[in-house]
Amino acid sequence: MKIISVYNNTIHSDEDIAAACIANNTDLVFLLKNGAGGRFDYKNECWLSSFTFPCHSHYNNGRFNPNETSSIYTLDEIIVVVNDYKTHGFIHYPGHYNALQLYREDYHADITTYPIALFKDPQGIPHIIYSQAWNHVQIMNLQTRQILTAAKSLITEGAEENHLEFYKTHEDSNKLPWPRPYDYFYGGLSVSPDGKYFLSNGWVWGSFGCYNIYNVEEFIQNNRIREIHLPIMDHSDRAMCWVDNNTIAVTCHPYTEELDKDEDEKQEYAADHYEIQLFAVADNGVQLKKRIAVKDINIVPTEMRYDPKLEAFIIYGPELGIVVISMSGEVLLHDTNIKIDSYDVGTGLMLKTNGKEVAVYQLG
Repeated sequence: MKIISVYNNTIHSDEDIAAACIANNTDLVFLLKNGAGGRFDYKNECWLSSFTFPCHSHYNNGRFNPNETSSIYTLDEIIVVVNDYKTHGFIHYPGHYNALQLYREDYHADITTYPIALFKDPQGIPHIIYSQAWNHVQIMNLQTRQILTAAKSLITEGAEENHLEFYKTHEDSNKLPWPRPYDYFYGGLSVSPDGKYFLSNGWVWGSFGCYNIYNVEEFIQNNRIREIHLPIMDHSDRAMCWVDNNTIAVTCHPYTEELDKDEDEKQEYAADHYEIQLFAVADNGVQLKKRIAVKDINIVPTEMRYDPKLEAFIIYGPELGIVVISMSGEVLLHDTNIKIDSYDVGTGLMLKTNGKEVAVYQLG
């Protein structure tokens, strides 16, 4: 297996590229430093469409800044751009609206990536899951702009029963009103291939990484929050992705995770032992079903995608480079020289931008 250069050139623009993503086999989407952007056909080297976000317009709660770290999300012709660690973003939906504003509250937004995910419902209608506050995400129909979760409370299912049960054996010294609002910071979001579940790579005070799954339809219909919790919680900043409709992969470093365990619970993992752990997801919980051992390659603080056509994980990061690992744990490729910003599972393309320079790769 090797990395093949598909495109390497400089785009014709007065402005540098602020953010970019792969839309399909021929199209890239760029956000420029001045807030303008558009679709670019890299095979024919021509702009297909353009958009402009009102980055210089001030709202009561601030503004979108294209010079801050940003991300682009696409679904067919829909383009969503957000400032990753700020509070603003926009949705561009050709034929419907040019720049529908997104806004989240700023409570610890500077350390929590903007939660965004796009998906289609069973009828093929596009929807967005987006953050309104640190502990509050909404689901909106992008065609009608209706917020389907507008009446949803921030109280978890069974909160009253759990409160009463807990204080049977604990002293309620604070005497605070209860039930308390949802105490969870949503993080990066991803939707299962069939659109049934969404995963949040979030955190809770401690500070601990906390990874929750939600059934999309139940999240819309149930007035209470019901989470399916991945049984991992520590200080690691992990990579995770969907493998199929009911399987999630998570990167782990068992040696580090054992440091806080009692001696009789430790299995004495080597310091150079890393894992990709696979969890089966169901509405009633998750179950660890497989551990894929990876020796001497730190895959934890990275980005990870699973490509079903290759039956392999593509893992990448600024220090790691690119690693391709099979389901059996075989390292099919490790290139530390080529650094990429993103890997698109649908096309098998990798993208890197720097200033006005654009590079597209693929595995072959």
